[in-house]
Amino acid sequence: MRFPRIAAASSVALLLGTAACGGGDSGDGTADPADAPSTLTVWIMGTSQEPLVDYMDGVEQRYQETYPETTVDVEFIPWPDAQESINNAMAGGDAPDVLEVGNDQVANWGAQGALLDISEQVESWPDTADMDQAALEYGTYDGVQYGVPWFAGVRTLYYRADWLRDIGAEPPRTWEELVDVAKAIEEEKDVPGFAAPTDFTNGIASFVWSNGGEIAVQDGDRWEGRLTDPATQEAIEFYAGLTTEEEISPQSYVGENELVPLADMANGEVGMYIDGDWALTSMEEQAEDPEILDQIAAAPLPGAEGIAPAFAGGSALTVFTTTEHPDFAFELLKVMGDKEGGRGYADAAGFFPAYPEMLDDEAYQ
Repeated sequence: MRFPRIAAASSVALLLGTAACGGGDSGDGTADPADAPSTLTVWIMGTSQEPLVDYMDGVEQRYQETYPETTVDVEFIPWPDAQESINNAMAGGDAPDVLEVGNDQVANWGAQGALLDISEQVESWPDTADMDQAALEYGTYDGVQYGVPWFAGVRTLYYRADWLRDIGAEPPRTWEELVDVAKAIEEEKDVPGFAAPTDFTNGIASFVWSNGGEIAVQDGDRWEGRLTDPATQEAIEFYAGLTTEEEISPQSYVGENELVPLADMANGEVGMYIDGDWALTSMEEQAEDPEILDQIAAAPLPGAEGIAPAFAGGSALTVFTTTEHPDFAFELLKVMGDKEGGRGYADAAGFFPAYPEMLDDEAYQ
């Protein structure tokens, strides 16, 4: 998922090629229903949770209002399997027509030839004018539009509200308070007070930024690493010390990502941890006692001296380069990503829609 403060500099392969658009035009800017395929395949990253399955059923119904003979086949690809699945598809394996891509990966996959150039279609689609324009830009590489924003999310501090009430504490706003509250939770509840997984760049970045550090900075067309700068090193050492020195985070989280403490939070086995708003749906799946979920609350991330900047991210909708039906695939992308479809997915999955005008709604406050 992409974040607004910095971008990771990486070497990418040369563009392997783009597929030409095909299929007839109905005369109103949409593909001709007479030429519609019998099936289009969509890859969504994550697990097949019931709200998401229901959402895609609704997408199919909307799509069939124009293309009644087309079935939308949905496959859910676990995030850890995404890279291998896309690589296999590029090598000639099973491939989607439309797929979700983490928006920090659009440039990478576009450069490798996995995604179709949809610049002309996006330019003529009115809804894109109302999308978050920075997020829309994340869907480009080397001047070519490969994706459009589907949703956004932001990381937060999850905590047990009932436990904090028991110890007479407020959600921590500084590093010092984080340590104090975590120790009090462990003393009172006999579980780790805070989870500090180490395979968690998206969370560690907030510690770096709040201390005045940077992971990398842009100098013209180049990115320069800042991991050895004193402020960055201090923040990383503090984060590591939550396990090795303060001992508020167990050793078992070393080498793990946020999915491990997510399960622990859902089952009352940790007091606080950092994750995105999308985590709530996964907690509902993993909680053995659903009543625990009623006690989980969220707060801004604690920083060195106050609230820390948060790593925001999201996903893009793209068209796979080998699709045999690019025009119809883009029409399906539009149904998923227009104002109705975009908000529908955001609400089903626990994200924010990609349309800033919607964010004033009380539902997102």
